[in-house]
Amino acid sequence: MAAAAGVYESPVCTDCHGEHRILAIAAPGSPVSASNVPIQVCGPCHSDLKLSEKYGLPADQVPSYGESFHGLAARGGSQRVANCASCHGVHNILPSTDPDSHTHPDNLAETCGQCHAGAGTRFTIGPVHVIADDTPNVVAYWIRKIYIPLIWVTVIGMLLHNLLDLVKKTRTYSLWRRRAPEQSSIKERMSRPFRLMHALAAVSFFVLVYTGFALKYPESWWAELLQFGDNEFRGVVHRIAAVGLMGACLIHFGHLAISARARGQMAAFLPKTADFREFVHRTGYNLGLRSDPPAPVRVGYVEKVEYWAALWGTFVTAITGLVLWFENLTLAWLPGWVPEAATVLHFLEAVLATLAILIWHFYSVMLDPAVYPMDMTWLTGKPPFSRAEERGEVVYGETPEKDT
Repeated sequence: MAAAAGVYESPVCTDCHGEHRILAIAAPGSPVSASNVPIQVCGPCHSDLKLSEKYGLPADQVPSYGESFHGLAARGGSQRVANCASCHGVHNILPSTDPDSHTHPDNLAETCGQCHAGAGTRFTIGPVHVIADDTPNVVAYWIRKIYIPLIWVTVIGMLLHNLLDLVKKTRTYSLWRRRAPEQSSIKERMSRPFRLMHALAAVSFFVLVYTGFALKYPESWWAELLQFGDNEFRGVVHRIAAVGLMGACLIHFGHLAISARARGQMAAFLPKTADFREFVHRTGYNLGLRSDPPAPVRVGYVEKVEYWAALWGTFVTAITGLVLWFENLTLAWLPGWVPEAATVLHFLEAVLATLAILIWHFYSVMLDPAVYPMDMTWLTGKPPFSRAEERGEVVYGETPEKDT
């Protein structure tokens, strides 16, 4: 209708389908194939600043789609994910204010219901084209406001803590590379059930990180390694790893429920006021304000912070991940603000967890001079002598009882 009215900028058939090389919709090289619609068909006009200003068109439609799950999957090569035409129509595109438009508020439940059964039947569907910095979703807004500074503070704090420890131990290097005396033995720190659960959690976590960030950054070379089979392979692997991580936690809690010894060992991970005193003492020692190191403790604040942070991170990502995994139930039974809030929290918690593992955990088990190049407790159950001595886990002149 716009073209008939003399608006020469309005697209006509050849703008979308091409001219001398018109291909079928299913053909990969077709401009109107599913993954090409947002970039090759709709993008050139709806990303044009002059056209947007001239005709009063929203300028955030294309970038907001590109950063949504649908847009990220489409950028990764998915042919099945919803694109512009899936919601707005093809040859019957109308303004959202028109009662006959697919995107009219009264028709959104039917439009979204084509892919997500029950969507919008109980709660109003929230805004679709949303820019992160300008979202009307109050919950998602405050999650960003809280989590982004939290990530910065946490990462800087971890880096400073580990740097001070590294510098101090490097200066006293000989104290951390001592050999175990002949008449001594080291207590078992991780029994076989703990090691098996740690292995399952570790493998699942790294697969989750790789496949999750591959969705967020689909143009990266390492993400392209997963982009085959209509990009479904990445999602399947991500969900399998999610089941693995949640399963490791459930097995861990089951182990604690049936093993009194396991409960006794994990009781040492409960926070105490002594942990704060240990932190202050160690910080003063690393800064050179105290001459004596902290007294040996088998489970210090370093391990406790990591353990409880891991449980919290797993809980948050598991809940938000399930909300996003079973999106049909989410869209049918939960308020419209939930999917966006869950997406934001899932991603930011994943960023925080990944940085915590890289900075806090990897330093403790690999870069710390007391264990460098690696603490093999995860494999053997026993730490190296330097770490065992630091924790008071060395038994002199006798064979220790296994701590299972």
